[in-house]
Amino acid sequence: MKLRSPAPPCGLLLALAAMLLPTGAQAQSNRGGLFSSVGLTSDYRYQGVSNSDGNPALQGYVHWWRPDGFYAGLFATQVDFDDPGDTSYELDLYGGKNFDLEDGKTRLTLEAMFTAFPNEHVWGPTYNFIQFKAAARRTLGPWALTTTASFVPEASYGAGEAWRLEGEAAYALRPNLSLKAGIGRRWIERGHDRTYWNIGATATWKQLSLELRYEDTDLTPAQCGFTDWCQPSVIGTLRVDLPPII
Repeated sequence: MKLRSPAPPCGLLLALAAMLLPTGAQAQSNRGGLFSSVGLTSDYRYQGVSNSDGNPALQGYVHWWRPDGFYAGLFATQVDFDDPGDTSYELDLYGGKNFDLEDGKTRLTLEAMFTAFPNEHVWGPTYNFIQFKAAARRTLGPWALTTTASFVPEASYGAGEAWRLEGEAAYALRPNLSLKAGIGRRWIERGHDRTYWNIGATATWKQLSLELRYEDTDLTPAQCGFTDWCQPSVIGTLRVDLPPII
């Protein structure tokens, strides 16, 4: 489990939004396209567990896509683990390749991601980890079905190997309104295995999107360190795509 800070680095994340997220919806060329967004979520959840102590978190990403299916990107978010070192932000650097099958409805994805917590104070094992992921996405009319499997050789804070299997179904009620539900299971070498699930809806208007979802896990308060990080919650996320400048 990725494991706070009473004073999150808003200046740093705003700088990332300004400098690293130069395009909004997209800026395409024969070299591909660049996508980016900034947003605010009422609670940053990672596989069902709060990584922001139940508090709001500022987030942003930049994503580069190529016509041959290769892609790379950077995701930044505030975190709040309530740890002695006041770890306050996370950076996810990822890259991979999409493979579109000839049926035009199926996409396979292979990805590697490095998750870092640059201002953690390492007195023991690090929070940082590497993750390898494979996913398959199938579209059937208004439905989009996704299955994801991932492997972490060494999870945060020396928790050993971690595996994840996750499924998600999305249904487009109309072009600007969709429903989504997902369920996942994570197995970890040193820690508590968990099942997590969510259901929600996303509405979009121009460059804005608003998502509301309900999330829960099967972890008990004792397994969650006697915190409310694993308790059921309704989470709202507001996101805006930044306008293109290139």
